[in-house]
Order: sequence, then structure tokens, then C-alpha cells
Amino acid sequence: MTTLSDDSLDVVERLIDEGEARRIEQIRIIAHLTERGQNSAEGTHALQDIEDTLAALRCRWEYLQAMQEKP
Repeated sequence: MTTLSDDSLDVVERLIDEGEARRIEQIRIIAHLTERGQNSAEGTHALQDIEDTLAALRCRWEYLQAMQEKP
């Protein structure tokens, strides 16, 4: 039987995986814009938002993991 915490961990792990894929794609977009001599400020801002979200998700995952380990 899975617990709510197990399900929550699975969801957060999936969101982290998806966020990492978005981060990698955003880095590619920024590199492409830079190579073409175009402004990448908006892309860089979007990358920061993605990284901030990933940091929050990782904190949430650690919290859920710790809660699961409590007796």
C-alpha cells in the first residue's frame, strides 16, 4: 500500500524531471540566441525562474523524504 507521502514523492520527482528537461532546453535556447547575436535577457530570466522552481521542488522532495523516514 502506498501512502500519501509516497504518492507526493512520486509527483515531486516527476516535476523535478520535467523541470530539468525544461532547464536544459532553455540553456539551448539561450546558446542559440547568443550565437546569433540576439538578446538573451528574457531567456536568461526564464532560466532563473526555472532554476528557482527546481530549487523549491528539491526542498519539497527533501521535506517529504524526511517526513517519510520519521517513525
